[in-house]
Amino acid sequence: MAPTWSLDELEHRPHVVLVSRDGDLVFSVPAVTVTENRAGVLPPRWSVRLPSSEGQTGVAGLPSTAHTGSMAHRRAALILGLVLACAALVLVVLYPLAFATPFFSRDRPAASAGGPVPPVAEPPIVRLAIAGDTGTGDAAEYATADRMRAESREDPYDALILLGDLIYEDGEAELTERFVSEPFAPIIDRGAELLPVLGNHDYDSGEQRQILEHLGRQSPWYTEQVGPVRVLVMDSVRVEDEEQTRWLRTALAEPQPPGAWTVVAMHHPAYSAGHHGSDQAVRDAWSPLFAAAGVPLVLAGHDHDYQRSTPQDGVTYVVSGAGAKLRSTGRRDFTAVSSSTLHYVDLLVYEDRLVGRAIDPSGRLVDSFTIGR
Repeated sequence: MAPTWSLDELEHRPHVVLVSRDGDLVFSVPAVTVTENRAGVLPPRWSVRLPSSEGQTGVAGLPSTAHTGSMAHRRAALILGLVLACAALVLVVLYPLAFATPFFSRDRPAASAGGPVPPVAEPPIVRLAIAGDTGTGDAAEYATADRMRAESREDPYDALILLGDLIYEDGEAELTERFVSEPFAPIIDRGAELLPVLGNHDYDSGEQRQILEHLGRQSPWYTEQVGPVRVLVMDSVRVEDEEQTRWLRTALAEPQPPGAWTVVAMHHPAYSAGHHGSDQAVRDAWSPLFAAAGVPLVLAGHDHDYQRSTPQDGVTYVVSGAGAKLRSTGRRDFTAVSSSTLHYVDLLVYEDRLVGRAIDPSGRLVDSFTIGR
């Protein structure tokens, strides 16, 4: 059993040194050497080791009656207590926060996020509203639509892109009016062209074609020209359909006039750190084509959150799948911003840049980004 010493004996010990196990923190006062926690007086990563004159190592015993000793003993106990308290503060509070603060900072949206959405200073050529996974028909969907309407009082949207899962839970075509047309009527009635995307839930009833027909579309993949923006709508549920991929290759190869932009919209994200994660089939089949053609922006839903990637081979991938439902999200090495927030994306198109703003139902900014030519 390791020997113990009273405060009388501790007073004559050479010194006390408090060090972390990594050796990067040192305090020193007379009496003991602190290196690992056997006595239970220090936080779990610390302890007291005493070098004796015979070269033995012992653990300091600090009895509850230590306060009855001499004034010198009390001073020694006070000094030791202060040193231990300082060490505990550094280890328990300051040391973890030094590492935690940068981690949590990385999870925040862009620096401008959190405040009210600023007014549009420069009128765009065209303006698009984008939301995914909206098909609940409930208050959350209407809140998203109401925010679109509020943000576009002065400058109406030219197009409305809905990124799939138009009708929960089973894609029943008879609910199209109630779950799609009615909530977004204030946007569509002011001239916005509706660009619907099919999601996996829209296939569950086998009535996906009837849904599209009700919304004025014949094919699940198609092109829509909105001013200078060519929107390519894809059906990621059928990513393995070779006919669709041939169509995409042909569309991307078509020459575009000066000043044109190409934006792709689909349901399953090629890059996502959310609940479902990246759709590897989409990434393998289509992402190389987007990169080769210089597509600046790809939009998707499916994960009920907001995410923006860093440019991947020159392409920015945005997940906007929290138009009516919400899940927690995460981060990967490709993540620029991720936020578990109900929102839609306001896309402003200029001659030299695209400006995207993710806006929550209360009118606060979740993220903003700019993509130049």
